[in-house]
Amino acid sequence: MTVIKKYRDKILYYEINGFNEEKRINHLFSTRIGWEQDKIFHNLSYVLDIPEEKIYRAKQVHGTDVLIIKDQDNRDITVEKVDGLITQEKGIALCTYHADCVPIYFYDNIKEVIGMAHAGWKGTLNNINKVMIENMINEFKSNIKDIKVAIGPSISVECYEIGSDVEKLFTDKYPNYLDIIIKKDNSIYLDLWKVNKLNLLSLGIEEKNIFESNFCTGCNLDTLYSYRKENGTKNRMIAAITLN
Repeated sequence: MTVIKKYRDKILYYEINGFNEEKRINHLFSTRIGWEQDKIFHNLSYVLDIPEEKIYRAKQVHGTDVLIIKDQDNRDITVEKVDGLITQEKGIALCTYHADCVPIYFYDNIKEVIGMAHAGWKGTLNNINKVMIENMINEFKSNIKDIKVAIGPSISVECYEIGSDVEKLFTDKYPNYLDIIIKKDNSIYLDLWKVNKLNLLSLGIEEKNIFESNFCTGCNLDTLYSYRKENGTKNRMIAAITLN
């Protein structure tokens, strides 16, 4: 799978090929082109045709807690310490912030449920996918066979060097996952994309329902930000999904 370039006026954003064929949802991944950081939600509102007050985002803490949004709850969820959002409400956007961490989009086209998750190495290690899917099943009666998932732009294994401490955490947690750790030139690299995909498959998501962008933040600095490659940049992209 790949990403597809889209423009609204001079605002560039990406959609994930295949996942964008679902007609009852919209999704995007923002870029550095046309997305001034102080206007990012203004731009998101413009691109998605949704009022800014209907854009839902939380305080990400690299955990696995998930928030269910019902009845277009108007409380300030920006103070909620969660890394996943799920809703059945139409006309709102679920958003997460990214600058290397993996955005994961969820959609049940039968129960009409959407979800958005932020998976850094900690969220990936602790399987935020499992928490998202369990909440979709328990709260909305989703069937695992109906859930489609997209893995958005994020840092690739070629760019994601880790230490031996993180390597051990992953090899201990996932001893049967092959090739999630790559060693080259005395360095260790972690494949976040592969771990998340294997976790999804192990949970029962069908492979045909997993859409991979395979688009690296570290390799595409012309259009994306990378925390690793840009020495801790404070700039972020937005991953968003809406239910029409």
